[in-house]
Amino acid sequence: MFAGREQELAGVAGLLASARASRGGGVVLVGEPGIGKSALLRQAARLATDMRVLQATGAETEAPLAYAVLHQLLYPVLNRVDLLPAPQADALGVALGSRSGAAPDRFLVSAGTLTLLSDLADERPVACLVDDLQWADGPSRDVLAFVARRLGAEPVALIAAARTAADGPRVLSLAPLGADESAAVLDASFPGLISPEVRDRLVEAAGGNPLALEEIPRGLTWRELAGLDPLLDPLPLSTALEGLFSTRVRRLDPDVRVLVVLCAADGSGHLPTLARAAERLDVSLDPLDSGVLDDLVRIDRSGAVAFRHPLVRSAAYHGAPHSTRQAVHAALARAGTEPTRRVWHLARAVPGPDEEVARELELVAERTLRRSGDRTAVTVLHQAARLSPDASDRARRLIAAAEAAWRSGDAPRTRTLLDEARPLAEAGDPRIDHLHGLTELRDGDAAEAVRILVSAASRAVDGAVHRPVQVLLDAGEAAFHTADAAAAKEVDRLLGRLPHAGTPLEQALVRLMLGIAPLARGEHPDGLDDDLAVIEGSGDPHLLVRAGGVALTRGDLGASRRLRAAGVAGARRLGAAGTLAWALWFQANDEILNGRYAAAEAIADEGHRLSLETGQSNIAWQHQATMATLCGLRGRADEAVAKAREVIAFADARGLATAGLSARHALTLLALSEGRGEDALEQLEVMRDLMSSGHHAVSITVIPNYVEAATRVDLRDRGAEAFARHLTWAEEAPATTEVRALAARCRALLSDGDEADRWFRTALDHHHASGMPLDHARTALLYGEFLRRRKRRTDARGPLRLALATFERLGATIWARRARSELRATGVTTGVPDPSGIDLLTPQEIQVARVVGEGLTSRQAAAQLFLSPRTVDYHLRKIYQKLGIASRAELARLDLSDRD
Repeated sequence: MFAGREQELAGVAGLLASARASRGGGVVLVGEPGIGKSALLRQAARLATDMRVLQATGAETEAPLAYAVLHQLLYPVLNRVDLLPAPQADALGVALGSRSGAAPDRFLVSAGTLTLLSDLADERPVACLVDDLQWADGPSRDVLAFVARRLGAEPVALIAAARTAADGPRVLSLAPLGADESAAVLDASFPGLISPEVRDRLVEAAGGNPLALEEIPRGLTWRELAGLDPLLDPLPLSTALEGLFSTRVRRLDPDVRVLVVLCAADGSGHLPTLARAAERLDVSLDPLDSGVLDDLVRIDRSGAVAFRHPLVRSAAYHGAPHSTRQAVHAALARAGTEPTRRVWHLARAVPGPDEEVARELELVAERTLRRSGDRTAVTVLHQAARLSPDASDRARRLIAAAEAAWRSGDAPRTRTLLDEARPLAEAGDPRIDHLHGLTELRDGDAAEAVRILVSAASRAVDGAVHRPVQVLLDAGEAAFHTADAAAAKEVDRLLGRLPHAGTPLEQALVRLMLGIAPLARGEHPDGLDDDLAVIEGSGDPHLLVRAGGVALTRGDLGASRRLRAAGVAGARRLGAAGTLAWALWFQANDEILNGRYAAAEAIADEGHRLSLETGQSNIAWQHQATMATLCGLRGRADEAVAKAREVIAFADARGLATAGLSARHALTLLALSEGRGEDALEQLEVMRDLMSSGHHAVSITVIPNYVEAATRVDLRDRGAEAFARHLTWAEEAPATTEVRALAARCRALLSDGDEADRWFRTALDHHHASGMPLDHARTALLYGEFLRRRKRRTDARGPLRLALATFERLGATIWARRARSELRATGVTTGVPDPSGIDLLTPQEIQVARVVGEGLTSRQAAAQLFLSPRTVDYHLRKIYQKLGIASRAELARLDLSDRD
């Protein structure tokens, strides 16, 4: 059976060997039915006798059961779940049905599974073998994909088999066997029975499919195999394997055929259940014991019913008449099976729409959602909708299915379900529009999202939905990300129309949102501090990040950083990966302002990965824009330009102004660092247009950059005109020292002589109390250049040394090169520092170092970073080696914001 599969078998053996050496990983064996995937899994189990082997098989009839495959895989070790960290134990227990509680985040379930496997591997290496992954329920597939991506430092091997490529770090495709390998399989399976001529015909007919090579000859007589009787023309092809098995099933006696269909429909293999169902169908289980069906289905060593190959089961079920399948499902529904299975069988048994069954399916979906089985709930709710006689009930269930699909990160299926629901619902149903708009905002056309969400918000204010504040929040976010000034103004108008009802938290949030427009005009409404305090006290990660945006619009960078950091910490604590992916974008940009570029790159890297894992491609591109900025700041100019241009092309196509603005900011900083004023001004002209469209907070950096670029190319009047509009906002309380420092720098660049000198000194005084080291150094650089041009070379050295030292500490290599050149022009020679400290760490290592440095244990750090404890320890060893330290205590004392 393994002729021609030596390379694939070596790959499987190599993965198991790597796992034994604590270099685990995952692989998906991909190929057509019968190509040898299951045989390779069986061989993997034989090779892993020194490992703990956990096995599971996906079943088409069990696909609607949330975490069915995961439960099957972990069943032998469920007693270990209670030893996990409490949040993970609760999440995994609820998901697998052993505990009650609120629906856990699916990433917490995944993290719990990873920690459980890591704990098991402390005793001996683990091999997880999963067959028929294409039939596994969605939540289980999500968990397995999550785990497979994080096994690099674990003694765990995950090997799955699927008919088509699945999510995972590695795919091993099984190609058809060659003619010589196919002939060898025939000779080994039927030694001396097949004539050379017949063997050639069989090799051609099988098309390199090992199972076809095994099964087609079994349907021939010995005389046909020996070439004494002519063969049929044509012989069954490999694509007709299922039909070949169907033929075998059809040859059985009617009662035995029903028994085989019953086993195929059940999926659980649970013998007592099958016995009760068989009694209702008036058929006997004796053929399973007698050996008559051994080439199709049998009772295995564990006492469960198992099919010889997945194709046998598929052929038996799908080849049966519809009436037989209905009768079998009806018998299984009345056989006392687990409640969810009972309802699913009942749904397959009814001949047409049936509200009672639809209602039961809806209850199953509610139970599934309580276990965080969003992807499975989609399937159940969709089936409930199909069985709903009433159009309004059908629409309601389709919308609920779409909501579950959205939460699971499946944007394409969300759209499909909404399209199905739309003709059945009332015209312009705001629930449909709200969900449609959210889907487009996170993973589609952002400009279309604005149009849809603003329309939904208008109807929400009129009482058409029960969450008007949430709809308005999302509409406001869409207007922000698309820089749609008209939409932002309309959202403000609608906010003003909201009744003064709702929770105190909602009321505070509405007041904060209404305060953004006056803040952008330089006004400062009363009570915002109190409302920000209410939000901060809520602990809600999403609201904390939004409140940080309001604080930024006020110019209060300190409060903005604090609120956003709290939002990120809350999302980590809750295991809310979708919210975390979004919140990390804001935190990464805060870290850039703080001058912590290595930390910002680690955050952006994590955010990009989580965005893709949670189905939020637009947010992933925003992280990519942040990475472009960091590449430029850290001296990787070519990479910065490539990333920024890629983001701009994507952002322009989707109307995603925020990502485009971030990418243009990257190009602007790079141009300014290299003294290319015209190129910087070209990007800044586009960015200025966005500031009147809900992006006023970006003027904190855009206007100072604009003034610098304009003065560099002798367009001081344009710089002065832009600054005049910015001035009132920048110099009014409660604008912070950072904002005032940049405003003073603008005044210096727009002045001459002693007045410019005075404003540069004022700017530096403000910078000394601020938290924006890059801008501090840039102001010192500009001041040094100003002094040198006025022939004050000795005076210029002080600010230039300050600038160079700061740029080198930050790792801003291109800026440092420029400062070094200016210092040489004053007669001072400087060397180039060697990289050290945090610059030596990878983004993943930086994240581990920061979290562990806060005093968390490896298990606590792993839970927050969605890693395993062993992976955290692996990174810690690398961190200690690179930083020249030996303990967590030393790590906690390091300032990871600096290069050294």
